[in-house]
Amino acid sequence: MAISRRTFLKGSAITASAITCPLSADTNFYDIKQIPHATHFGAFTAEVNSEGKIINLIPHESDKNPSVITKAIIDRTYSDTRVKYPSVRKSFLEGKNRPDLRGREPFVRVSWDVVLDLLYKKLKATKPENIFNASYGGWGHVGLLHNCNAVAGRFFNTVLGGAIGTDGEYSNGAAGKVNTAIAGDLEVYSLQTNYEQMIKNCEVYVMWGCDIYKDNQIDFKVANRENDGWLKKYAASNIKFINIDPQYTKAAEITKAEWIKIVPNTDVAMILGMCHYLYTSGKYDKEFIAKYTDGFDKFLPYLLGKTDGVEKTPEWAAKICGIDAIKIKELCDLFVSKRTFLAGNWANQRAHHGEQADWAIITLACMIGQVGLAGGGFGFSMHYCSAGGAFSGALLPVGLPQGKNSVNINIPASRVSEAILNPNKTINFKGKTFTYPEIKMFYVAGASVLGHHPNTNELIHALRQLETIVVHEPWWTPMAKMADIVIPATTTLERDDISFGGSYSQDWVYAMKKVIEPVYESRNDYDVFYELAKRFGERELAKFSGGKKDHLEWIRSFYEKSDCINEMEFDEFWEKGSLHFEIPKEAYEFVRHADFRKDPVNNKLATESGKFQIYSQKFADYNLPDFKGHITWFEPAEYLGNQELSKKYPFHLLSPHPRYRIHSQLDNTWVRELYKIQGREPVVINTEDAKKLGIKHGEVVEVYNNRGRLLAGAFVSDDIRSGVVAIQEGAWYDPEDDKDNARCNQGHVNVLTSSRPTSQMAQATSVNTCLVAIRKLDKNEAVKPYKNTTPPTIIGA
Repeated sequence: MAISRRTFLKGSAITASAITCPLSADTNFYDIKQIPHATHFGAFTAEVNSEGKIINLIPHESDKNPSVITKAIIDRTYSDTRVKYPSVRKSFLEGKNRPDLRGREPFVRVSWDVVLDLLYKKLKATKPENIFNASYGGWGHVGLLHNCNAVAGRFFNTVLGGAIGTDGEYSNGAAGKVNTAIAGDLEVYSLQTNYEQMIKNCEVYVMWGCDIYKDNQIDFKVANRENDGWLKKYAASNIKFINIDPQYTKAAEITKAEWIKIVPNTDVAMILGMCHYLYTSGKYDKEFIAKYTDGFDKFLPYLLGKTDGVEKTPEWAAKICGIDAIKIKELCDLFVSKRTFLAGNWANQRAHHGEQADWAIITLACMIGQVGLAGGGFGFSMHYCSAGGAFSGALLPVGLPQGKNSVNINIPASRVSEAILNPNKTINFKGKTFTYPEIKMFYVAGASVLGHHPNTNELIHALRQLETIVVHEPWWTPMAKMADIVIPATTTLERDDISFGGSYSQDWVYAMKKVIEPVYESRNDYDVFYELAKRFGERELAKFSGGKKDHLEWIRSFYEKSDCINEMEFDEFWEKGSLHFEIPKEAYEFVRHADFRKDPVNNKLATESGKFQIYSQKFADYNLPDFKGHITWFEPAEYLGNQELSKKYPFHLLSPHPRYRIHSQLDNTWVRELYKIQGREPVVINTEDAKKLGIKHGEVVEVYNNRGRLLAGAFVSDDIRSGVVAIQEGAWYDPEDDKDNARCNQGHVNVLTSSRPTSQMAQATSVNTCLVAIRKLDKNEAVKPYKNTTPPTIIGA
């Protein structure tokens, strides 16, 4: 019998509750120190014994629903996977030019003086326009001083004059290049209509690929999990929830949502069918379209098939998206008759032609006509950082200033492999041409490029072409194992810093006190760059340090330039550990786009017309074959509607955010035991599909396509559409051997994903456009033990 998702999660919760941090019998409770700290997983007080060891983490009062995964921070701090010493790849240290041996040979333990002198020499010999600062994003550290991306950026900009950077992001690379021109705002990070207004006014809540439970468990700043309480209230309300998704998500389960089992990557076709029905039936909001949008008349010829001969009827859409035409019409009738909120997501725009995804939902919401009304309209971040929370309005501390980057070359986030392999190649990007630079040095602090970049085998091939790779890491991640020079960085618990939370409420400021002394020979990223800056000269050092003598001076300066100083002196704050801002009552009445709806003239949007752009002349003028001036259905290169390709690879692979990690964080801790199957990342497969393949729940299977192969544990479930499988992103890459394109033994999903860009417009990632096949292993087929959390051989350690 197939194990249901609910049964599996229930079992996981029991396992989690059994995991504790036992104290030894001789522990003296009077010697225990309590030290405040904060992370992406939440704020807490760390308990440290007389030996300087962390024994417990007590959740802070701001954490509305503490998560068991926070406890895993202790495990990863003392993990055997820690980078203990400065290490250099053997042949690189010997001065041999063998980049092909990256990830294949031992490292050598060296002293700090040796590694810093070597690093200085390599930086000095490389022009800034040939150095790629790959320290992407801010998930490595929540602090405002030790944010790895900011510290690296400050070093390169103040000391070297700059380096090659990143344009856009993996999370919202396509939406980020479209939404501002369409809605006057990125929308994907915007404050959402307040939870109270949703409860009071929403009648139909459409989770369009959006799991409003899972990703709200963590935060880009400090998680407060405020969303969890409201989710319970949603479940107890009279709101009708609808889940348009190939998977029946945890949020859908909690809210007992109706499940619309859409074919992946076909949402735009379905929305066009809905728009066609609303228009031809006359049920769309004509007044809203006339008053608040621009270009509807230029969109209609395409919708009605006058420009391409294909009328976008519900019947046309049904053949593509797998949803019956009658159901498409029923949904339209429901949406216009009830106060309806369309909760979009980020996954849909991480697909081939992903630029169309958010634009389509915005267009549909405009035709429904409820944008700016409490409980209606659209939003793209209800699944992120409790975005429906009330905003304090306080001026909070800001982070480390990075200075000016004079290099002024920024590669589209998902184009890293292509850029390395094709120096001087010219591509279309944002309506202009862009030429890839020649990358010689790849420098990454606090990020796992080998974790989040698509098409792992292609990336590894690219990384083996470079002259130098430098990685700052606390752990021997797959990216660290591919480096030439590895710097042992401290974890968050080994640094003093300051942060705030949540990302949207912004009502708490936290002192992130150093909980323990740095383990082994690890150092803070800031201190490493400080020592490097010193080698470049006193002038460069002064620019990098900003005249600050120590970390606490920086932290104090951040604090005193904010509203915090009006509430509490810094010394008192640092002693107490946190500061809370009261949220004004009017913040609970916030409705997204309400001001625009009330007065579209004085509160116009930052678009071409000041209104929502159903059609954009700016985009039309780009004159691109795969991006037009209005939403357009482009058939994805890989999807179940591709009859020829799907014969060979019959399953559409989704790679959602993990339930128990932040991307790859915690994959080297006991959290693995909560959900891994035979030590491997689960692949969720429909019950009937598994039956046809002879696959049983809990078996190890091979998932493959023309880009790579991996082993995963079969998780058989009724909560996924037939023909679709899902593997959570973030498992640590684990090649079975040293050969090119080796099979991944651990289920790292990007071995299978494509590096194909969304289009020539955004050049963003399209990882969710991916077809695969699944093979049940032969009875006599040997499966090697996984070793992804085993450090490499280190000579002299």
